[in-house]
Amino acid sequence: MTLPSSLHMPALVWQLRPVRGLSARTALGALMVAIATILAISCRSTPAPAKPALSAVVTDAAVPLRAAFYYPWFPDAWAHSSVSPYTKYMPTQGLYDSGDPAVIRQHIQAMQYGNIGAGIASWWGQGQPTDGRLATILTASAGSGFKWAVYYEPEGQGDPSVSRLNADLTYLREHYASDPSYLRLGGRFVVFVYADAADGCGMADRWKQANTMNAYIVLKVFPGYASCASQPDGWHQYAPAAPTTSQGHDAFSISPGFDKVGEATRLGRDVTRWRQNIRDMVASGAAFQLVTTFNEWGEGTAVESATEWSSASGYGAFLDALHNNGVEESASAIPLSTATTGLAPSTAVPTPSAPLISSTEPAPGAAPGYNAAAPGPDAVLLAAGDIAKCASAGDQATAALLDGLAGTIAAVGDTAYEKGTPEEFSACYAPTWGRFLARTKPAPGNHEYLTKDASGYFAYFGAAAGDPAQGYYSYDLGAWHVVVINSNCSKIGGCEAGSPQERWLRADLLKHPALCTLAYWHHPRFSSGEHGNNVDMEKIWNALYDAGAEVVLNGHDHDYERFAPQTPSGVADAERGLREFVVGTGGANYYPVNTPITNSEVVLTQTFGILKLTLHAASYDWQFIPEQGKTVTDSGSGVCH
Repeated sequence: MTLPSSLHMPALVWQLRPVRGLSARTALGALMVAIATILAISCRSTPAPAKPALSAVVTDAAVPLRAAFYYPWFPDAWAHSSVSPYTKYMPTQGLYDSGDPAVIRQHIQAMQYGNIGAGIASWWGQGQPTDGRLATILTASAGSGFKWAVYYEPEGQGDPSVSRLNADLTYLREHYASDPSYLRLGGRFVVFVYADAADGCGMADRWKQANTMNAYIVLKVFPGYASCASQPDGWHQYAPAAPTTSQGHDAFSISPGFDKVGEATRLGRDVTRWRQNIRDMVASGAAFQLVTTFNEWGEGTAVESATEWSSASGYGAFLDALHNNGVEESASAIPLSTATTGLAPSTAVPTPSAPLISSTEPAPGAAPGYNAAAPGPDAVLLAAGDIAKCASAGDQATAALLDGLAGTIAAVGDTAYEKGTPEEFSACYAPTWGRFLARTKPAPGNHEYLTKDASGYFAYFGAAAGDPAQGYYSYDLGAWHVVVINSNCSKIGGCEAGSPQERWLRADLLKHPALCTLAYWHHPRFSSGEHGNNVDMEKIWNALYDAGAEVVLNGHDHDYERFAPQTPSGVADAERGLREFVVGTGGANYYPVNTPITNSEVVLTQTFGILKLTLHAASYDWQFIPEQGKTVTDSGSGVCH
């Protein structure tokens, strides 16, 4: 149906001014709701688009699946208020029409080049313009092997009733879900759902009640989502101003930049940073590995080729990086795998030469689901403990440091204050250090166990935290073997000689006779800080000392302290001793320090920061990086025994 001339779409699109930072996508949502009301008054409803013809057998996708958020609202969205084109960049294809099947096929080819196996298309409801576009998209996708799901936008405009949700799910099932190009997992059609800032567990309840047709529902996260009684099939985040976000095994999202028209840049474009984000995404193993976005030009989040980042491939620098899974093009490649794209093995992908992050079977004692990195000459470990407290901005300061640092993150306990509850992880830790969840290897602190069995900690970090009954595990990082210890001894059967953890540690070290070994846990064996020495950890030190380990990292005392190499009893030993770093500088708050004890070499107070360890094949360098505005630091190097 054609709108009355006074209500013609191009005259209305983007004329709603964003309010309090509302995105262009939200403004369009408000417009779509308004148009739906007008349509209902004038003609009761818009005829549903014809069902796309089935041209092949419907097949399931596989996970992990790389998918990109996709916006089919052009050419209308090229103009907003008095700005035309409404973008700071110029697409290589020009100001195209999303309804042109040739454009859609070009977009599919570009996404497949970037190892993207599915698009998540903005959908505003039955009879809306994006509904008609979805039918066109599915028809144009025939034979490509590419898959599509909808991004259900009305949830971002209020709280649709259970009956409304059920009607929309029924409509999607009857009109699109059986199309060969529609995304299905386990025989179930997939629906991603947006949300607004006011949503909570009630949203999850409504979707559970509405989903009588067994759709595969992936909701957008909100504070406290993990503790809701009603749980969907998956969770995701849409946060384009953040380089990365992670929901554990459910989803990992990356953004190339956020540079909205009329606003200052909120996330700058940096291809080097983007490559690292891609590598982190691949390494996460998350079921949905999400690119935010393919073509949201108004907010400046597109990875689609633009004149500003065009490349010899024709697909642009950001899709080139996705094509290579974040590895420099000069690096040696290994064959493309369905583990990243989620495409069926027979699906053709343009120029399928993208290398993947290599993986091996986990070493005995390694955390479940962790793929040990292949030994290499260098690796980076970034460490701090005593991190996130909602009443403190310190974790924001240290997270800002991590934004610019590549490497594995050792969170050495007391990660979420005060009790490590699911709510504290969601509200305090997730917005800052949670951005790096996929590359974090945590150790539990005492505050985590203020929640029974540290259940909030183990639920948040999942398999990366090891067996919840133990909390200790190991992994390889470059040429180094790394051991993570649970220093909450009373919770796991003790830390003394002959305890389950001490026996495991000795067996693990025997199985991994690396030249260089590092261990970390929360409570320090030696400390000049408020809590002082912890004799309970002496037998753990004994096992490490006997195996010739090099470095120990701890937290608990909220300061930075470096010790000279020493024995388990605190005798200086330059030849075989372990060097301990106390790094309780993650951001919670500061502690006073007593008179430095024997073998203490450096003490830094009143400063949050990150300890960066560069791990070479037979040596290591350390550098304490302070929060912005502070100048105290410490650096040096050591050799492996």
